[in-house]
Amino acid sequence: MDKNSLFITYLCLIVLIFEIFYIIYLLTKYLLLKKQHEHISFIRSFKKGKCAIIFLTTIPLYWIGNIYTGKDLLSSFFYSISRVGKLVVLEFDTSSISSLMESNSLYRFTIYFNFILVLINALCFVLSIIHQRIWCWWQNLLIKKSNKDKLFIFGNNSENISIYESEKNRLKTLIDNLSNKDKEDFYTKGISFISTQKYENVIKKYLNIEKKDIKYTIVINTKDDKENIAICKNFIDKINSFSNRDKIYLFLRLRVFVFGDPKNQSVFEEIVSHSSCCMSYINKYQQIAIDFVDRYPFAKFMNKNQIDYDTSLIRDNVNINAFLIGFGKTNQEIFLTSVANNQFITSGDNDPQLKQVNYYIFDNKETENNKHLNHNYYRFKNECSNVDQNDYLPLPSYPAFENYCHLDINNTDFYNQIKNIANRNTNDENFIIIAFGSDLENIDLAHKLVEKRKEWNISNFVIFVKVRSVAKEQEEEQKKLLLNDDKCFFFGYEEDVVYNIDKITKSHLTQMAIMRNEIYSLEYLLTKNNYTMSNTLLNDNKEAAYSSWYKNSQIQRLSNFYCCLSLRSKLNLMGLDYCKLDENIENKALTEKEYLEIYAGKDIPVSEKNIKEYNEKKIIEYTLDFKQSRRKNMAIHEHLRWNSYMITKGTIPSSIKQIKSERINKKYSNGKNLEVRRHGNLTTFEGLIEFRKIVAERDNCKEEQTDVIKYDYQLLDDAYWLLTSNGYKIFRLLNKNSE
Repeated sequence: MDKNSLFITYLCLIVLIFEIFYIIYLLTKYLLLKKQHEHISFIRSFKKGKCAIIFLTTIPLYWIGNIYTGKDLLSSFFYSISRVGKLVVLEFDTSSISSLMESNSLYRFTIYFNFILVLINALCFVLSIIHQRIWCWWQNLLIKKSNKDKLFIFGNNSENISIYESEKNRLKTLIDNLSNKDKEDFYTKGISFISTQKYENVIKKYLNIEKKDIKYTIVINTKDDKENIAICKNFIDKINSFSNRDKIYLFLRLRVFVFGDPKNQSVFEEIVSHSSCCMSYINKYQQIAIDFVDRYPFAKFMNKNQIDYDTSLIRDNVNINAFLIGFGKTNQEIFLTSVANNQFITSGDNDPQLKQVNYYIFDNKETENNKHLNHNYYRFKNECSNVDQNDYLPLPSYPAFENYCHLDINNTDFYNQIKNIANRNTNDENFIIIAFGSDLENIDLAHKLVEKRKEWNISNFVIFVKVRSVAKEQEEEQKKLLLNDDKCFFFGYEEDVVYNIDKITKSHLTQMAIMRNEIYSLEYLLTKNNYTMSNTLLNDNKEAAYSSWYKNSQIQRLSNFYCCLSLRSKLNLMGLDYCKLDENIENKALTEKEYLEIYAGKDIPVSEKNIKEYNEKKIIEYTLDFKQSRRKNMAIHEHLRWNSYMITKGTIPSSIKQIKSERINKKYSNGKNLEVRRHGNLTTFEGLIEFRKIVAERDNCKEEQTDVIKYDYQLLDDAYWLLTSNGYKIFRLLNKNSE
């Protein structure tokens, strides 16, 4: 071999060695990738020429090998090019270059080294084609055989893909009758799937809920309510195959969440009631409304002109006005959720009284004629307006004032009506919630109202805009681009607030609600046992309360949930707020002592003497002596808020006769009969005192054992424990008293 041939051989060998290092580098990157679609993209890149250099080195190697045998330069070159094409289809022929291979070991090593790399590249190419199918087969095998927790999502749509991608820990798969195009799309995106025409076959084959060490989470959202209901029935059949004894704690390992249109809500709630506590109904509009109320409680935007921060009372002659533009499914749920949470109190003759929020509902249709509202919210008004007051404890105030304005936004009187209401009093607080059309239509109207607000010279005027396609992390940037106004806020990004597995299965509010339910259960047991409970009973309470949380009806679970949802608003009324520990670093966290001094003043909760703590929470001693303080004001506030929540769910007061004598399962119900949506505590704060006297006299016991007012104190008494236990801090809103 001459020097030129030797140089070319060395050069080709060096190039191939560098290619090996490059492949090792790529494989290292591959192993560091976390998402399946990134793995797929990487493997598919082998089809895009990243290893072409291996084939290009074949040309000079075959060229010098053929020249060595005596062929001329040009014919050797063209022959070398032809060998590259044959090498691509794995035709390894060394007959034309065997002479040089026999005479030079370095050349022979380089040729075989090249062949090995060609073979590896071919294997990678094949893998890039079938990798997704292998991965999907493996995932299905794991879904069937593994003992890890699993997530099954029924329905192929963009919302379910968002839910799928939001899950980070469980094994997961998407189930539907998929077309070949859908399958190829899922292969490309790295989505595990099961394609079937019969959902019940998947439930039988893949859900091994008999095994107590596996937890299954199921999301049913096919976008077709009839199909959703059919899948629910399949799960109920599966649940009913268990014995009554085995059903008791089935909810601990099987949680089914079914989406459905709110117009069919009663149907879904009936189905859910037959699931042995394993199912929950999800109304996406309610999810949006909950997120809206949690992020933007009305009290957050008010200041000392509207709120007396020493008492948490709304000042005299202050009106709180909420304008709902459009009264479709979103604003209907925002209205109901707001009524159940955005409650306020003002000074009364003795104790504080309810301060109604004024809701002005603008829609070109007669939206008050609504079967859902009539069945729930308007039941109290329709059935209790003409009852004999002597038959009942004092009836609660109606929770809000509504005025339906049958105006299209294009009507010439639209802006005038808003202006006339918002301009009545300079200290009024005005909120406008736009949810009538597409994102751009909503933003366009917001633009016009921003201009009108300047024209009218109204400062207390906050605008909320439903925008489905703007994530929270993009909100400020998009708001500057689209509205550029510091009193405009976006809400309603469905991918974040609805189609997210954590929002469906858990949240800090749900966790606090479960804890709140536990303490409610504990207080009931302590009262029943005169605060002399054994450690065994205290420990058993946690399991019993957790079980009761799931066995409760949805209205009972939401009662605890909405209680915790109102916590931010209550803190705002005291000039406080809460956030995660690592957020708002400039706002110093209050100590428990500092919080209690602000909240209770001289009416600090006193710890019980016999039982000091339960799960790091102080046990409070409650008496019948309710001192005049902010603490009492906020207990009244909580009871009035609870009244409002129950009214939005269609609950009506029980009569005095029902409180005294009604029995359910041979026990006095005290008027609480949720099957027919009645409750004995649906009365004024003073009515609760009369309630405890009636029950104590009937049961011939002390009033302390029948008092329910203490439950209205619990939320804010326990607020510090609830929040810090879940990784939050309470801080002071320094700007409130300076506005």
